[in-house]
Amino acid sequence: MGCTSSNMRRTASRLDKVEEAMPASPSMSSSLSDAPPILESPTSTTGYREMSGKLATPPAVQPPRRHLHRRRRREPHLDHHLTDRLDMLARYLQRASKMDYQEALHTQAQKSIDDLLDNIHSFFSAYEAEKRPMWRLAQTGRLVQQVESFHRTLDAITARCGLAVVAPGGAGPSLPRWQARWRRMRAERLVFFRSYLEDHAAASVSNSRVRETTDQVELLTLLKHDAQKFDTVLTTDELELLERTFTFVAGCCNNVMNLEPQLRLMPLPEWFVAPYERTKQQIKWQRAAVTVQRAPRSMTSQECFTLASTWSRLHHPHIMKLFGACHVSRRRFFVVAEGTPLTRCFGDDGFPLWRALHEAALALRYLHERRVGFDSLSCADLILFRSGDRDAVMLAGFNLKQMKSALESSSIFGSKRTQLEEDPLLEDDESEAGYNDVDIVHESQSRVRAKKNWQAPELVNRGAVGPTEASDVFALGMCVIEAFSDGNLWGNDTEVGKRTSNSELPPRPTALDAWQWALIERMCFVDPQSRPSLTEVLASFQVFAEDEEKSNSDLSSTKRRKKYRRHSLRQTLPRATSASIASALSEVHAWCDEAPESSALNYQLYERMDDIAARLEAMDADNAVSHLPVLAALILRFRSFLQRHINENSLLRLAATRQVIEMNAELHGELDVLMDRLRLNRSGASIHAWSSQQAVYRAQLWERMRLSLAMDTQTLTGELDGEEELSLLGALLAFEAKKRRTSYVDQDMEFLQTALARVEETYQHLMPGPTPGKSMLALPPWFVPPYEVLFNELDAFRRGSFGSIHFGKWMNLNVVVKKIHTPEDPGIVIPPRSRQGGKSDAKEPTEDVYQRFLNDMSVWSMLKHPNVLKLFGACHIGQHRFYLCEHAAQGTIDSFVASKPEKDRGSLARRILHDTALGLHYLHTQNIVHADLRCNNILVDAHGVVKLTDFGLSSLKKRNSSGATTNRDELGSRWMAPECLKGETPTLASNVYSFAMCAIEVVSGELPWGWEMTDAAVCSKVRKGLIPPRPANSFSDSEWALIERMCCFDLKERITMSEVVRMLT
Repeated sequence: MGCTSSNMRRTASRLDKVEEAMPASPSMSSSLSDAPPILESPTSTTGYREMSGKLATPPAVQPPRRHLHRRRRREPHLDHHLTDRLDMLARYLQRASKMDYQEALHTQAQKSIDDLLDNIHSFFSAYEAEKRPMWRLAQTGRLVQQVESFHRTLDAITARCGLAVVAPGGAGPSLPRWQARWRRMRAERLVFFRSYLEDHAAASVSNSRVRETTDQVELLTLLKHDAQKFDTVLTTDELELLERTFTFVAGCCNNVMNLEPQLRLMPLPEWFVAPYERTKQQIKWQRAAVTVQRAPRSMTSQECFTLASTWSRLHHPHIMKLFGACHVSRRRFFVVAEGTPLTRCFGDDGFPLWRALHEAALALRYLHERRVGFDSLSCADLILFRSGDRDAVMLAGFNLKQMKSALESSSIFGSKRTQLEEDPLLEDDESEAGYNDVDIVHESQSRVRAKKNWQAPELVNRGAVGPTEASDVFALGMCVIEAFSDGNLWGNDTEVGKRTSNSELPPRPTALDAWQWALIERMCFVDPQSRPSLTEVLASFQVFAEDEEKSNSDLSSTKRRKKYRRHSLRQTLPRATSASIASALSEVHAWCDEAPESSALNYQLYERMDDIAARLEAMDADNAVSHLPVLAALILRFRSFLQRHINENSLLRLAATRQVIEMNAELHGELDVLMDRLRLNRSGASIHAWSSQQAVYRAQLWERMRLSLAMDTQTLTGELDGEEELSLLGALLAFEAKKRRTSYVDQDMEFLQTALARVEETYQHLMPGPTPGKSMLALPPWFVPPYEVLFNELDAFRRGSFGSIHFGKWMNLNVVVKKIHTPEDPGIVIPPRSRQGGKSDAKEPTEDVYQRFLNDMSVWSMLKHPNVLKLFGACHIGQHRFYLCEHAAQGTIDSFVASKPEKDRGSLARRILHDTALGLHYLHTQNIVHADLRCNNILVDAHGVVKLTDFGLSSLKKRNSSGATTNRDELGSRWMAPECLKGETPTLASNVYSFAMCAIEVVSGELPWGWEMTDAAVCSKVRKGLIPPRPANSFSDSEWALIERMCCFDLKERITMSEVVRMLT
C-alpha cells in the first residue's frame, strides 16, 4: 500500500507489543476489560455492546496487498498515514485469530478494509495523475475533506471490530488518534506549496502551464471553487494560501487580461463541476446514476456556459435534469441523468410511442413559454427513464438555444442586452453554492448509427435566425416520422442528409393512419406560417396517445405478443357519465356572467361544450361512452379555471387576460379534435366556427385591459383592497412582462411595462420605507401565478391546521397543490420550512410570515436530489398562498412496505431505508435539518422512488392565541430525539435519531415503543436515555448495533448520516 520498509518495521514492532499483551489462552471466561487499551470495547462511549465470548475459528485475514504507485516528489505523501493505519489493523486481525473472535466479524472487517482501500486507491490515483502542482493545490479542500472521511470510515471499522482507538498513555501498547499527525501533514503540505510559489515566482510568466488564457481561467475558477465549496474544512492558513495563489496566477502573463477583479466578483454557478470531480472509476452522483456527455469540440467556453446556465434553470418533469457541467477545462462536459434514447425502443411491441411524443410536446410548450427552443431535434434527444413498469420520457437539452426577441427593454427592465449576457426571462440564479461531488460517473459511448438531427428549412437556409415555435413543430413532426419508421426513413443515413436538405418529406409510415399523417404533413410544411400551432399539436397527440393506449390494452387482452412489455406513462381518465357532464355544465353556465369582461369568450366555449354533449347523448351508446371522459375532462378544466377566476378582483382578472385567451384557444382546439374524432361536421353549426368571432372577443378583452390598467394612482388604490391585492397585481404584471413577454405584441408590452411602473409607484407610496423582497420587480424564480394552476378548492383530499391539499393541473401536468392558510385565518401554518444550519434560536420572536414563506420556498427550490420531493413553484402573495410539488402516489414508506407480500417486506424495507438515508444525507450536505422526520413525511412516488418532504413542518406550527401549546402528537414525539423533547432546536444529529425510529417502524411494522404505550410515557423514557426494545425477528445483530449507535443519548456520540449511508450500502 505504498508503505516503506521502515514503516513496515515500525508497524511490526507495534504489533509485536500488542501480541505480547494478548491473553495466552483465550477462553469463555476471558474479559475484554483485561485487554490492553487497543482491545477495549468502547461500550461506554459509543453504545456498543461487548462482543460475544463464543469460540470461533476465523479465516485468516490477509493484510491489504494493493499498493498505491506514486511518483517521487517533495509534496507530503498524505496517503501514508491511512495505509499505516490499514496495515496495522489488518495485521492485527490476522494475529487476533488466536483470540475469541467471531468468524463473521473477520469477514466483515476484511471486506470493509478492501472497500476502503479501493476508494483510497481510486482517489489518490486520480490526484496523482494531475502533474501540475498548482492544479493539485486547487484541490486542497476536496483533498482534506476526502482524507478526513477516509479516517472516519477507518474509525468506524475499528470500532466494529471492538477495538478502542485511544491516545498513548499508561501501561501497554495503544493505537494513537490520527488527528495530531494529520494536522502536521497538512502543515507540511502548506510549507511545500509556499516554497513552490516562491521558487517559481520569477519564471511563472513564461511557465507554459499558466501561459494560455484558457489554462489561466481554468485555474482561477478551480481555486475559487475550492475555497467556496470547502471553506468549512479549510484552515485559515490554507485559505490564505489559496487567496495568495489566486492573486499570483491572475498576475501572470503580464496582465494580458484583467481577470482577477472579474472572477472575484463573479459567483460560481451552482451547476459547476470541477474537472477532477469527473472520474471514470465512479458511476453515480449522490448514488443516482448519471452519465458524462462531452461537449462538441466546436463549442466554446462561453457557449458551454450559456447552455448550462439555460438548461440548469429548466425544471419540468419532461426535461432531462442537468446535474452539472464544466465550461473551463479543455475537455468540457455535461453531467446528466442516465437514460435510454427513444431510438433503442423502436420495434418494441406495445411501446406507447404517441404517449412519449405527447410528453415531448409538453416539454416543448414549457420551453417556448421561457423563450427557449431547439436548434435541432431527433428521437435520440427523447430519453426514456424506466422504473419498474412505468416510464418517463424527457427531452435532452444539448441542442437548446435561446429564441430571438424583437422587443427592446425599457428603462424599468434595464438596457438592451448583449448577446453574451444572461437572459432575464430565465429564472434568476442567485445561488453561489458549489456542486456536489460526482461520486460515480461513466462516459456515454458513441452510437453505432449516426444521429439524425432534424432542423427546419428556415434554420438551415438562414443559420443566423434562432429557433422558433414553428421550427420546433417541424422538428417534432420529423421525430414522429422517425419513430414510426423505426429510424429507417429513406434507407440509409447518406440519403437522409441529401433529402432533408431539399426539404423533401419522407414517405408515410405504415403505422400512421390518414388522419395522423395529415397532421404530420402540416407540421412539416416548408412555410412556417402554414404549420399548426403547438397547442393544436398537443391536443391531437393526446388523442392519438389515448387511442394507442386503448388499442394496446385491447390487443394485450386477446393476444400474447412476442416482444410485449407493459408500459404505462399516465393514469387513465376517470369514468364520466351524461349526468356528471350536465351537472358540470350547469355550474359553468352560472359562472360565465361572473367575469363580465370575458363573458363573451366564456359563453362561446360553453355553448360549444353544451352542443357536443347533446350530440354525444343522441349517439349510439357504445360509440358515445368512449368519448364521454374526454369531454368531461375538458369541461372540468374549464370549470376549475372559472371557479377561481371569478372570485378575484376585476383588476386581477384583467392581469390574467393572456391566460384567459390562451386557455380558451387551447380548449377550443381540443374540442375541434374531439369533433373530428366523432366525425361531427363543424362547418354546419355557426357556434363551431369559432375562430373569427373569438378574434373580435379577444380584441375587446385586450382593450378592456388597457383601459382599466391605465387609471391613476388614486383610482387604482380605490379599486384594490389593501396592500395584499396591490402586491399581487404587481407580481402578476411583473410575471407577464418578464416570463410571458413573447405572448405580447410590442405595443401591449410597452403598455404592460407602463402599468407595472404605475403599480410599483403606488405600492411604494402606500408602503414608505424599505420593504425588502417585496418589490414588484424582484420576482422570485419559483413564482407561479394563481391563474396558471387549476384545482378545485372545494375538493381537498386532506385538510389540516396548515391548510388543504388538492390534486391539480399545472402546465397540463398532474401536481399536488398545498394551499396555505393566510395570516387572517384562525390557525397559521407556514409550509415546510428548512432549518439551515440548525443554529436558530428556539426563543426567537415571531417571524414575518411573508418573509418566512419566501425563505422556505427559496431553499426548497434549490434542492435537487432524486430522494427529495420536487418543488415546481409557489405563490407567496395575496390570499392564494400555495405551492406545487410532485405527487407521491404510493403514500408513506411504512404503508408502502406493509402493502407488499410478507416475503418481500424485509428486502424492500432495507432498500427504502437506504434511499431515505441518501435523501437525508443530501439535506445534511446542504446544511439543512429536517425538523419533523418520521414515516408520514417520507413518501413513495409512482415509480417506487422515496421522496423526503415537509422539511420542518413541526417547527413552524403556531397559534394566533397567546399561550397556545404545540400538539405533540402532531409533532411526532415518538420520533423526536431526547434533546428536542427538552425544547432544543433540532440538529443534524437529531435527524439521525429520528431516522433510527423510522427504521424501527418500517422494518417491524410497529410504531416506535409500540401501539399501547402513551406519548407521555414515551417522552419520559426517551428523556432518560432509553431506546425502544428490539423488535423480535426484525433486525440482525449488526443492524441493531447500528440502531443503537444512531440513538446515543449524547448527540455528540451519534454517528453521522454519511456513516449511516456507508453502512447501509
